[in-house]
Amino acid sequence: MKVRAIANSAIQVVNKNLPATLIANEGFEIIPGGKQVPKFSSYEISVQMQSLSTQDLEHLGVINQQGEFIYCYARGQIEAIRRAKDKGSDKISFVAYGESEPSEWLVTKVIESYPSWVKVLLWRQ
Repeated sequence: MKVRAIANSAIQVVNKNLPATLIANEGFEIIPGGKQVPKFSSYEISVQMQSLSTQDLEHLGVINQQGEFIYCYARGQIEAIRRAKDKGSDKISFVAYGESEPSEWLVTKVIESYPSWVKVLLWRQ
């Protein structure tokens, strides 16, 4: 049973999915001169954004951190920083509610991860 798909179809009545670009971190490469530069691949995805409560911000330990936070639900897998694999965090670019230009949000935490979908915490400084 695809519980996430069922829930998402009900939620879209009041909170539509948004088109977004997943900017997946693929590790790094060393350029001439020995400088380490991150590598990224881009993929078009559909995401569901949901606000955080004050209690969520406090529970996640980010209540005093500058910037904006939002939950992002998406099909597939999205990763936060993975030092053991020499990979930084993925990013997601989308047009936030009430805005006209896309902006990049950093994946700071994977909140829930299942075989077919993921819930991540995004941060925009």
